[in-house]
This record gives sequence, C-alpha cells and structure tokens, in this order.
Amino acid sequence: MTGPFAGAHDFKTGDNTFLTVEGNYFDYRTAPPLPGADSARQLLVNERTKSSHPVLRPHIAAGALHNSEDRCDTPKCHPETRVAVQNSIVAWAAHNALVADSNPKKDILWVTGPAGTGKTAIAGSVAETCSEQGMLAGAFFFSSFSGDARRRLKRYLVPTLAYQLIRHECFQGASREVELAIGRDPAIFELRLKDQLETLILGPSRASHQSRAPSLSDPKVVIIDGLDECEAPPPEADESTSGKYVHRRREAPRTNEDEQVEILEALLHMANEPAFPFHIVLFSRPDPAIRRFFSRPTTKIFPQIFLGNQYDPDSDIALFLRAKFAEIRLRHPAIPASWPSEEVIKLLVERASGQFIYAATVIRFVDRPSRNPQLLLTQVLETGIPSDPDSPNPLAPLDLLYTAIMSRSPDPRLLATWLAIIEADLKKGAYTSVGFIGWSVDVSPRPAFFWRALLSSYSGEADSLLENVSSLMAIPPCDDFNTEFHFYHRSFGEFLNSPRRCTSLYVSREMRDSLLQVRAVQVLKGNGPAFSLAATEEAMVFYTRFLQVFVALKVFCDAFVIASLKADLLACDSSWWMQKLSEVPGLTYVGQKKTSGLIYPCIGGAELNVLPEIMGDLFQDPSGSFVPVLLGTIARS
Repeated sequence: MTGPFAGAHDFKTGDNTFLTVEGNYFDYRTAPPLPGADSARQLLVNERTKSSHPVLRPHIAAGALHNSEDRCDTPKCHPETRVAVQNSIVAWAAHNALVADSNPKKDILWVTGPAGTGKTAIAGSVAETCSEQGMLAGAFFFSSFSGDARRRLKRYLVPTLAYQLIRHECFQGASREVELAIGRDPAIFELRLKDQLETLILGPSRASHQSRAPSLSDPKVVIIDGLDECEAPPPEADESTSGKYVHRRREAPRTNEDEQVEILEALLHMANEPAFPFHIVLFSRPDPAIRRFFSRPTTKIFPQIFLGNQYDPDSDIALFLRAKFAEIRLRHPAIPASWPSEEVIKLLVERASGQFIYAATVIRFVDRPSRNPQLLLTQVLETGIPSDPDSPNPLAPLDLLYTAIMSRSPDPRLLATWLAIIEADLKKGAYTSVGFIGWSVDVSPRPAFFWRALLSSYSGEADSLLENVSSLMAIPPCDDFNTEFHFYHRSFGEFLNSPRRCTSLYVSREMRDSLLQVRAVQVLKGNGPAFSLAATEEAMVFYTRFLQVFVALKVFCDAFVIASLKADLLACDSSWWMQKLSEVPGLTYVGQKKTSGLIYPCIGGAELNVLPEIMGDLFQDPSGSFVPVLLGTIARS
C-alpha cells in the first residue's frame, strides 16, 4: 500500500478509536463507540462469527442458556429480595482483570448453600443483571429435571460456552480459530473436556488476546449453575450428538461425581489461563465431591458465599410472601386486604427456616385457578397435608426434592433410618430422666460424633451414608466431638415423620428402635463402637453419651427380651461396663436399693463389688422380666 497513510494505524480523534485494518483482521480498541455504531459493529461481529455457528450449533445445549425458552418459567428472585447477595456477586464479577491487585488465582467464586435456598433463582437473576450491563460472557444452567437431556451432560458445556463467547466483540478474532480447529479435528466433541477446552476456548482466547488489547467494556463473567445436577451417561451407554443413547463397552462407568470433578478441573484450568479474561461464578449445592475440590490447598483460596442467615433470608421470604399474596388478592377481589394476617406471614416465615422453596411451594399450592385461596392457605396452616387422599400434597415439590437427594445415598433406606433416629433425638434436647427403679441422669445433647459411632456397623459407614445429604443438614467434621447435627429446614423433619410424604423411605418407630437396639448390643458386646476410639477425648465423649442415653431410653430396656440378641448380651463384660457407668457425670441413684430381692448399685458404694457375681444369673433369667443390673435401670422415655 502506498500513500500518506501507509502503515499508519490506531488513529484517534477525541475520545474515539478507529479500527486497525490488517488483511481480514478487525481490531476494536477500548474507547466507547461513536453514537449509533453499536449495531454496525455487531453486524461485523456477526459476519465474522456466523461461519462458526453452524458447526457448533448441533453440539450445544441451547436450553442451558440463561435466556433460553427452556428456562422461561424458571423462578427468578422476586424484586427487592436477595438484593444483598446479588449485589455481592455482581460486584465481585465487575472487578476487572485490569485492576493492579487482581489475582487470577481467585477468579472463581463458589456460591453454595442448602437445598431450597434459591441458588438457581439467584443465578438467573445475576445472569440477567450481568447481561443487561454487558458483563455476561456466557452461562450454562445444568438441570436434572429438564426435559432436555443435554442440560445434565458434561459434553455440552464447553461447546455451549464457546458458542456464546464468539458472539462477543472481544472474542471476534477467535471465531475463525474455532472454525479451523473443528475442521482439523471434527471429533473434538467426543474428546475429554480438557481437550475440548483447549481447542474451542483457550487456544482461540490466546489468539484473540495477542491481537487485541482488553477493554473496560468487555464482558467479565461466566456463570455456571447447578453443577451438582450434572450427571454421567447411563452405565454401558454414551449419548450421541442426536440426543439418543448408543451402547458402548466400558470397563468402569463414570459416576456423577467423576463428571463434576472433571468440570471443576476444567474451570480451574480456565481460571489459571492468563489469556482467559473472565471471572467464573459457580452455583451448586455443597455436595461431597465439590466440597472436597474447594478444600484443596490450591483451591481453598477461592472466595465462597454460603447462603445462610447472614443474608437475612427471613426478611426476603416475608417480602416475597406479602407480594405474592397481594397478587392473589388482585385476582380475587372478594378477599379482604387484611388477608393473610401478619401473624400468618410470621408463621410461614418460621416454617420456611430460611428456605425459599418452602415459601414458593406454599404460594404455588394456594394460588390455583378455580380454588378458594383462603381455604387452601388454612389447609396448609392447620394440617400441612390434605386429609382427602385424593387431594394434592401442597408440599409435593419439596418432598420430591428431599426424596431425590436421599436416593443418591448408597443405601437410602438405612440412611432414612439414621435420619429418623437423629431427628427424634434433636427434638428431645437436654433433659433429666428418672428411671422407674431409681436412677436419675442428666442427658446432655448428643453430638454428631456420638451418632456416627453408635449407628455405624463398620468404619466409614457414616461418611458413605451422609455425604450426599449435606445440602439438607449440617454435618460436623469427624474430629468435632461436641457439635450436633442440624437440619437446615424444619419441614425435613416433618417429611421424615410422615408416611404419606416420605412414602417408600418412611421409617416407622419400630424400625428405628430395632436398629438402635441392635447397634447398642453390638457396642455392649465389643466394649465400644465398630471403629476404634483413638483419642482420650473421643472415648470419654462416646462412653458418657452412650451410657446416659442407655439408661434414659426405654427402647434399650426392650432389647433384653429380644431372643435374637440374648447371646450377644451374655457375652458382655458386665464388670467393665459397671466401671464405665461409675465414671458418668450427673448419674445418681435416688430410689430404693433393693427391688425384687436384687441389689442395685450405688455409684461409688461397696455394693458395686457384688455385681459381677449376679450378672450372669440376670442375663440367663428365662422370663426376661428383670431389668439388668448391668446399668442399674433403664428409664421410661
């Protein structure tokens, strides 16, 4: 080229920057565009990217986009609710990579919390806000409940993100790279996620990064929601690009957790790539594999947001309920403006226990066409479940969620039994029990450690059973000997106690008691739980709680008349256990020393020495009517 402007580039006039034209490459710089230039500029971007779209389109999950038709009815945050947490996320996402102290190692934000706290609603609202502000680079919303199977499969994640990224001006130089890469390797969509990522996103990102300076107006964030809902293809099958399954031989079928961890590794790889200019916001439940990933030394530096009480969910739930009931009143003019009362709102907020899904479920049940909302709300408040078996269950969506989460356990029925025992214990709290023949014991709250030790039939069983319900209950670490289990949602305990709601997972009191009796006798026979108690503190906590509970609950007394347990009871070391009993704080004898001609021990008294000689006679009593002197007495619960 000849002339006065040969070789010249980066022309600037006032606040505007013109294009550098070199061959077929277009480079837009950081200055704001001329008025009216946005549409023309987008046309150029579309022209550059449209050739890549046909080859990517069959391999994306369009339903996983934040504004897809598949998500049109997905709940968003109600106006003026969850404002604080949304602002926190958007502010973090807006922190630009050009800032001097920006740390690329911290470019993943994990937003987590119990089931039902509204993570997907928050993710959708944040995505809308970021999109409106030009900050959203791409999004993928996993869903195990969607009719589109692609929304729960890993293989569509990278192509879907690439499809969105090349539509942005800052990625315009990458479109041709993507097209050429697919042409060179048409099987890229069948390869590992790492290879897909390198070919479809990171390689093109480097090419774009080298040819274009970053701009303050560039999009800044990629949003991934529902990672815990990503699933592995069915065993012995893979999904074809047509959405149908074709059978293939596999030595070891991958698990959901395998797929999720591979995605996490890919996200980490992206965050550590200097040419990848976007922050990543990840929404998921605190499932075990995801928790472990973010507990690594190299990943625990990433910021996290736990959707707990610090964001004042009760106020937001009350606001949501008032707004929704106001909408119902507008559609039913005969309903007075005073309905429902503030007392009812407070009661519903209390029952919600910080979980938006409960409030949304109540509104969904009450706001039904051709039905009286006042009567339906009264039904929820008074019974929670319709008395008519043919009536719909107002909490069916919530119950479906609970059932789905529990069913991911390796043994859902045993898990349900454990949870029923824990739930019954949580309702008791601390109390003083007086045995029907004279023992008084102060029963303190039972920590999670105690229940792990008592209920386990082998080492590691507790972790295996409970790790998949961490989104429903707080599970203290194994080395915490004092903290109790805690259900995040009050309705979860109600669900466990209702045969109609819990259906196939319901555990009767008889089944619960049976497991307690079997496990307690195993402890008595083995002088401790199924796994060894290494630490002194560990042993002290367990034996104290075990003996407190043993003398306080009638269910254990009943174990002594069960024929199948007799042999194990005869094998108990009564003298050893009586010594342990004498060390339990708060245990006193307040009744008669003699009952039915038998001597009962006074802790610390001389009579303790005669116990070993009479224990055998008691255990072998054919009538089974004696209360064993082993523990002095067992109180009625």
